[in-house]
Amino acid sequence: MKKIILIWDFDGPIGQINSSYPYNFDYSKLELEIDNVRWALEVLKTYNIKSCFAITGFSAEEGKYPYVFPDLINEISKLGHEVASHSWRHEWASIFKEDQIDKSLKRSKLSLGEQLVKGQEVGGFVPPHNRPMTWVQKFAFSIGDRGLFPFFKMGNVENLIALLVKNEYKWVRLSHQNIFTKLGFKKHNPTGRVYKYKKILVFENHYTGFDEKVMNHILTTDYDTYTISAHPLMLSYENKAENKENFLNFLETLIKSDQNIEFVLPSEVKV
Repeated sequence: MKKIILIWDFDGPIGQINSSYPYNFDYSKLELEIDNVRWALEVLKTYNIKSCFAITGFSAEEGKYPYVFPDLINEISKLGHEVASHSWRHEWASIFKEDQIDKSLKRSKLSLGEQLVKGQEVGGFVPPHNRPMTWVQKFAFSIGDRGLFPFFKMGNVENLIALLVKNEYKWVRLSHQNIFTKLGFKKHNPTGRVYKYKKILVFENHYTGFDEKVMNHILTTDYDTYTISAHPLMLSYENKAENKENFLNFLETLIKSDQNIEFVLPSEVKV
């Protein structure tokens, strides 16, 4: 059985605002992302597939649409999808202080959790700005990070893991490559492994989108799990691997293949 873990990075307006330069801001994209989430929910319902939506905690707070949308988060939960934290306001963990990230993890989990149906919980964390991160203990280094360890304590994933354990998270999606993989001495798996580390289930992920490359990877390899990431906003962009056409083709190709493939939620994965 090949298990596909599909995780959407649902930034919400707060995430778009905090990850965009002022001259890139476009109000129309705030509702476009939400519309694309609704479209994706309909498609997933048609195929009877459950996925995970990692959402900024601010989006679950009381306020005015489209800047917040607690009702949509509740709808996602009612449809049986998993809701994870994408931080509270899309903080880039490496440049913030430890207590700031601690508060972000705590409040996002609380605010999102209030919108979930009984029996569900916010157990996962997806760091904003999905990119390779420094993890000293794993010999993974990123000179492109905005807050380089040891100058910034949270620039080392190990310290993020400690905060996740403290706040009783169950899993985290991370992008990291150690120096042996970067130098070509170790095989690179773009959809990553899933493994337990200090009470946290780690979903490695180095690939975003639904194009031919990732479909061929799934169909021609024999891993137990394949973690795929996507951004709802990018569904509207033809030049992105995450666009609607690729997404529909991705689902059709995998479902109609003669292979034993199942879409599962992160919380359902056992290691």
